[in-house]
Amino acid sequence: MRLPCEVVRDLLPLYAENMVSDKSRELTEEHLAECSSCRAELEAMNSQTPDVQFRMDTAQEFAKYEKKKNRRLGWKIAGITAGVVAMYFIVHIVLILGVVGLLVADYSLAKKEVDTDVSHYSRYMGENAEEKYRSKWCMDESIFPEKITDDMQVQEYKMVYYNPWDSQFLSYLTVTYSDEDYETELSRLDDCGITPYKGYYTVTGFADDSDPIAMYADDYSGFVYAIHTPGRENTITYVELIFCNYFYDLDYKEYIPEEYLPLGFDATMDNPYQKQELEKS
Repeated sequence: MRLPCEVVRDLLPLYAENMVSDKSRELTEEHLAECSSCRAELEAMNSQTPDVQFRMDTAQEFAKYEKKKNRRLGWKIAGITAGVVAMYFIVHIVLILGVVGLLVADYSLAKKEVDTDVSHYSRYMGENAEEKYRSKWCMDESIFPEKITDDMQVQEYKMVYYNPWDSQFLSYLTVTYSDEDYETELSRLDDCGITPYKGYYTVTGFADDSDPIAMYADDYSGFVYAIHTPGRENTITYVELIFCNYFYDLDYKEYIPEEYLPLGFDATMDNPYQKQELEKS
């Protein structure tokens, strides 16, 4: 299972000094391969030079220094006795358990943000979105309109953000266009294209055996797509289902009409696609 960023960042000082187990190293490196933010944290750590001189005569001094410097080990440790090494691993285990405890607390306290005010659209969408809503696991949101204009008749809008461990997003926007604008928007979406998506999260297609107008699918992070809104002329619904670790932490069906979801879509915990992908790793 992919480690959360918070855990990896606690492990980075130990990873940089080659003082983690083989399993911890493997999980850390898998995370670094996918997370540019944590890679930047590691590079910044490696570029720093210790700004103090110190002695570590005892395991207690070593643990005290670790806590004071936020466990930044910017130098090579030489001549550590077997007793200090043993104490280090005890401290390490205690710290990891503490981190896990904090993460559990964060999970229980995390709140779902739900916004249905379309005037806030630019806060959540595109390159100019507020920082915590911007990256969205590098998913391409260009299928969604760049902005909401006065000539767009917005029928529905909802944005859901949840971050108990890692950020996840669910948004949908339904717009009715004039005849001319509808054709223009269909042309724009046609240029966006349709990436392969069937099979991801057991998706088999869409209602009425029709393809989406545009689709960006990722086998890990989910889908961004546009569909013809069922039962409405000149109307398009834009949807993004973005998460990580192969499942949603939230009950996504509570927040979006089922008719807007791909057929067969299953991103619940322990879904078949998640089990299939984890077996490969």
